[in-house]
Amino acid sequence: MNKTRKQKLLLIVPGFLTIISLSIPGCSTRDYRTRENQETVSSDYFSDVKNTPSDVPELGTPDRNQDESANGGCTNVDTSISSGYYLSFGVLDEDVVIDGAGRNKSEVSVNGKNVVFPQGGIRSISIKSWSRKEKAYNPPKSGIIKYIDALESAVIVDSVPKNVIEEMVKIETHIIYLNSHDEFRTVNIINFGNGYHEISVGKDDVENFAKKVSIKSGTGEKYNQVFLRSMEAEKVIKKWLNWEKQGKMGFRLVQSASLSYDGNADGIKLAEKPLNKLKKYLETCRKTGGTPCGYENYFECVQNDGNQFHFSISADGESISTDKGVYIIDYPYNEKIVEIFKQIRKSANN
Repeated sequence: MNKTRKQKLLLIVPGFLTIISLSIPGCSTRDYRTRENQETVSSDYFSDVKNTPSDVPELGTPDRNQDESANGGCTNVDTSISSGYYLSFGVLDEDVVIDGAGRNKSEVSVNGKNVVFPQGGIRSISIKSWSRKEKAYNPPKSGIIKYIDALESAVIVDSVPKNVIEEMVKIETHIIYLNSHDEFRTVNIINFGNGYHEISVGKDDVENFAKKVSIKSGTGEKYNQVFLRSMEAEKVIKKWLNWEKQGKMGFRLVQSASLSYDGNADGIKLAEKPLNKLKKYLETCRKTGGTPCGYENYFECVQNDGNQFHFSISADGESISTDKGVYIIDYPYNEKIVEIFKQIRKSANN
């Protein structure tokens, strides 16, 4: 984030508080059902989660010790709390204010069979997945409104089908929302695929990064998360990401690649020799119906035809995640991949 961007963040956030006040890793099992007063929530960065059932891995705990290059160079926000951490990726170019009739609450709520966002404004949007490192997105204002409308129009469902959980790559979106009480909320939205979404909300906590905020209904029920189905909302997110349909076949077409890992190194360009070795081992992978047990190494690639291609590899070299699905590398090729990682990091540090 350049100097102008930093200044914008520092100036806009306090100003926006005034405007709103005046005008408005590892594998685990999870229970994907909407329940009143449920004890588990989806986002693993909520420190008070006591029991996360174990079937689908989380998308990764935010690394709040990233260096300046990893968080966009913005060091003027407190990244030890949820809103500061996600704002550090970048802010939207223009304020997106959510207003209108029926938004008389300060929190995300349930009205009948629909989710309702409160009166307030969206300050930033960041997105990550098993195959992609988290970064800020800055879509047009009309696209953001379209996304919120799609979520609010969708009917709440009781659960996410098992086959969707097991077979599709998850996308996690974090929206920093400023409500009518001048309070930041982190709205966490997981897209499971096939139109299914989970929504949960957190508020800043100086000791534990964030605490969950209940989603209340008009009849008094409280939910830690709710589930809904919207193919339109999924379509919008995948358009922002330029979601890719290539799986294993995409590896052989890679012409150049850069590696980011551990939140401490970003954009290490792979030399021709290690890249060719990596491609050779990746072509031995096989599709799995399961989920990855890690995605510590993120790759952004350019293919022979100029198209982009994204994937991640777990620290042990066994799990490969693309936008299309998850793959497994068998021994001894996974260890050969780990050796390539070591060589790349050694060269980068010299």
